[in-house]
Parts: sequence; C-alpha cells; structure tokens
Amino acid sequence: MRGFWLDVKNLQHKKEVPLLGERQICVAGVEIAARDTQGGIKNFMIAASSLGNASVYFENNSASGLGGFTGGAASGPVREKALRMMQSAASAAAHLQPVDSLPPQQNVENVTLFTVSGEGQILARELKESEVRNPENDLYAFFAYSQQLLGAFRAEHERETAVAEKAPAASGSAMPAPPAPDTKPTEN
Repeated sequence: MRGFWLDVKNLQHKKEVPLLGERQICVAGVEIAARDTQGGIKNFMIAASSLGNASVYFENNSASGLGGFTGGAASGPVREKALRMMQSAASAAAHLQPVDSLPPQQNVENVTLFTVSGEGQILARELKESEVRNPENDLYAFFAYSQQLLGAFRAEHERETAVAEKAPAASGSAMPAPPAPDTKPTEN
C-alpha cells in the first residue's frame, strides 16, 4: 500500500486536489523502521494527502508480509492533523531532495520524510530520528505533526473499540452507528 501514496496518479481522478507550497505537493509522509521480536526489520508509514485523508500502514508477522492498515476519513481530528502535517510538509519541502524512487526504510535509527508533487516528483530526506526530534531542525514540525496524526488515529481507534465493546452481542441485533466525528476546529 505504500506504493499507493507514492504514485500521484491515485489522486488524479479526484477533482481539484490542492497543491501546496512552492513545490506543489499533494502527498506527504514519514516512514520508520523498527525491529520486531525476532530481530527482523518492520516498516511503519504515516501518509496524508492535501485532501485531508490519511493512512497508517505497518508490517506485521503475517504470512503475506503485509501489515494492517488504518485509513482515516477526511473529517474530524484525523483530517485536522493530516492537513496540519501537509502544511508543515509544504513548508519543509525545500529541505528535501528529489529522488527517483523511495525504497523502504531499513535503518531503525533513521526516519524518511517524503512528499509527492502534483507532477509526481518525490522529494525525500532520510535522517536520524534523534535529529528530527530537535525543535531547531527544519523538518521538526513536519515530523511532529506526523506524530500528532498518529495520535489522532490512536484516539479514533480507541473510540471505535469502546463503541464496539458496548454493542450488543452477536445475536442478530444491529450494531449502533459510531458517533459522528467532531468537525469543529480546535484552538491550539
């Protein structure tokens, strides 16, 4: 699924995809590698579009090697954090380099930040996670908003889990609809 986010053709069927910043980006994301319990490398990717939708992908130990994924609706807190990440990525794009391809992250000490322009150009930069966590780093806001987006996904998952746990047992009764997402802008 990471290829979906790296190929701008997947957005071109949408009407009026906003292109942000001087580099005219429409997708941004962060990829991180981590070691699993067997010592293997597993990847985890957070991606968003300028439309406000976002996804989190992670590898697990399934037979296919593909991990689970969570797709975020373009509303509520996920949308808000996705758009903030996109704005910070547009501002940070000048600090990324054009690349022909973006292989999966393999170093557990590094992160890769990337954007995709409306023309399909991938810009990326790999750096130590400890460096990008420094508020003085030019890419700090981009990375920090990716972490806030992850937190919004986590909160959404917890809400959905709580609703599912309150649902009637599988006795043929319909499960209640989840609560509508809060679409009011928050003040920070």
